[in-house]
Amino acid sequence: MKRIDLFMPIANNYGVLHHFTHKMFDALQHRGIKCRLLEAKRNDPAPFLDALFNDPPECTLSFNGLLPDDHGRFFCDMIQVPHVACLVDSPNSFWPLTRSKYTIITCVDKASVDFFHGLGFDNAIFLPHAIERTLIPDAHAKRDYDVVMLASCIDYETIRNSWQDKFPLPLRQAMEEAVEIALADWNTPYHLAFVQALDRQVHLQTGIDPQQVDFITVLDEIEMFLRGKDRVELIKAIDEAKVDIFGSADGLTGWKKYLGHKRNVTIHDPVPFAQALEIMKHSKIVLNSCPWINNGAHERIFAGLACGALVITNENKYLNEQFQDGKSIVFYHTKRWDKANHRINEYLANEAKRQHIVSQGQKIVMQAHTWDHRAAQLVKELPPLIKKINEQTK
Repeated sequence: MKRIDLFMPIANNYGVLHHFTHKMFDALQHRGIKCRLLEAKRNDPAPFLDALFNDPPECTLSFNGLLPDDHGRFFCDMIQVPHVACLVDSPNSFWPLTRSKYTIITCVDKASVDFFHGLGFDNAIFLPHAIERTLIPDAHAKRDYDVVMLASCIDYETIRNSWQDKFPLPLRQAMEEAVEIALADWNTPYHLAFVQALDRQVHLQTGIDPQQVDFITVLDEIEMFLRGKDRVELIKAIDEAKVDIFGSADGLTGWKKYLGHKRNVTIHDPVPFAQALEIMKHSKIVLNSCPWINNGAHERIFAGLACGALVITNENKYLNEQFQDGKSIVFYHTKRWDKANHRINEYLANEAKRQHIVSQGQKIVMQAHTWDHRAAQLVKELPPLIKKINEQTK
C-alpha cells in the first residue's frame, strides 16, 4: 500500500479511540507503511482538507468510522477516497455506513461481519481489538486489587421497564424472548435471537408487521439490557473476594442501586484508558463482560493478560479458538454466573496456578493479538477491497 491517513477522533469517553488511533498509527509505520495522522479542527479545518486534497492517500482510516452528515453525505464519498471504519462498538449505530460506496467496515465480532453481509454490504471484514506490543506488566508492582471490573453501570431494569411505553405487546414479547435466547446460548447473537423471536410472533399472527419495526432502536435496547444484566449478575455472584469497580453511572443510576448491599464491592469513579491499564497492572483478576460479542474479542481481554492479570470473560467461539479455558484464560457463562464465584476464589487462593495461566495467555496475546498483527492483516486484506471500490466507482 502507498499510504494510509488516519483521522484522529473527536473527544470520547476514557480516551480509548485516541489510544487505539495512536497505536494503529505506530503499528502501520512499524510495518513500513507510510502514514499521516490528521486531525480536523472545527475552528480551522483548512490544513486537514489541504493535506487530503493536495496529496491524497490510498485510503483513510478512523475508529468507529465517519457517519454521514445531516444531509446524508459521506466525507469519503465526496472526496472519493476509500475510508476504513474500524468499529469498536456493536454495529447497531452504524447501519448508515452501508450506504457509502467508499466505506470499508471492520468489526470486532465475526457475527457483526455476518450482520453487515446480511444487509447486502460486502465490504466488511473481521478485525478484533488488540494491544500494543510494548504493553508489559511491572514485575515489581504490587497487585493490590483482587478482582477488578472496568465498566459503566447500565440500568437494565429501567431499560426493560421502559419497553411497555415504547413498544406494542407482541414486539415486547419478541424482545423478551430474544433476551432469554441470547442469555441461554452464547452461540446465538442477539440480533439473530430477535429475528427468531420476531418470526415466531408473526407466525402466531399477533398482528405485528416486521416492516414497521425500528430494528436499530430495538436491537440497541436489547443489547444494552444484556450488557447491564450480565455485568450486575456477575458481580452479584461474587461473595467473598474483594471487587473494585471503575465505571460511570447510567444517567442518575449508578452501581450502588444494584450492588450497594455488597460489602465486598468498592465502587470508584471511571478512569481514563491509560489509567485503566495501570490498574490492570496492579490487579490479580480482571473481569470482562461482553455478552454482545459472540465470535470475537474485546481489548480488555488482551490488555488484562498483557498487564499480568488473570482474565475471566464470557466464552465465545473465537476465544475458544485462541485460548484454552483454565490454561490461558478463564471463561464464565451467562445464566451460570454462580459458577464464577468458585473459580475466582480458586485462582485467588492459588497464585502459582493463576500466574501459570496468565503467562500462557500473555504468550498467545503477544504472538497474535497486538496492533502489529492487526496492521499486517489490514495490509493484506485492504488492497483487493480498495481495488474493487475504485473499479465500481469509476
